[in-house]
Amino acid sequence: MPIHWSYKSLPELAALSDAERKDVWKKANWQAYEQWQTWLATAIVFALMVFLGRWLGSTFGHDFIGMIAGGVLASAIVDRIMFRIARSHLKRIIARTDEG
Repeated sequence: MPIHWSYKSLPELAALSDAERKDVWKKANWQAYEQWQTWLATAIVFALMVFLGRWLGSTFGHDFIGMIAGGVLASAIVDRIMFRIARSHLKRIIARTDEG
């Protein structure tokens, strides 16, 4: 299973022009951010990772650095979660665009 780091490499968007691809991706991303489940997952991931980072940092005597590292790691995880959620909206958006 390939990992896609950008919407430009998604096979679902391969048939669209660059402008259409960007527009469809923006709509999918917006829909992902509109869901309450997305915000709940983001809050849970950040809370857990910052707590884990602080705990690991305190083990080495650097609470704040551990919290920062946990926040950075949480940002990367949340980015991947958001990408997957937005990608799940693509087929419906493309189908609606083709109908209209």
